[in-house]
Amino acid sequence: MQLLWKIWNTGMVTELLQAGDPAAIEICRALERRITRLFGRALAIREVDAGSCNGCELEIHALNNAVYDCERFGMKFVASPRHADVLLVTGRANSDLSSSVRITDRAPNRSS
Repeated sequence: MQLLWKIWNTGMVTELLQAGDPAAIEICRALERRITRLFGRALAIREVDAGSCNGCELEIHALNNAVYDCERFGMKFVASPRHADVLLVTGRANSDLSSSVRITDRAPNRSS
């Protein structure tokens, strides 16, 4: 009960979201139009971690948060390589992983 009382008394502590840079939003809209023209739908991206320093993963996950929200611009990350248009490999793919990445890259194309 004390926790609920503390939450009630504290109220909202988050910052208001600022409006985005109009030039950056226009670039993203142009990217969305190009993706739609090339694929006729959203661009599906499959991300494979090949032992990177996790800096790339942080940036990739940030693309999906509420601030950047890459899905509104026609890009989405998918869990299966069969559903992907693009294979994004982060880190160095060594000889052990390279065969797996090649198999993933040769997965059958997804149907439209």
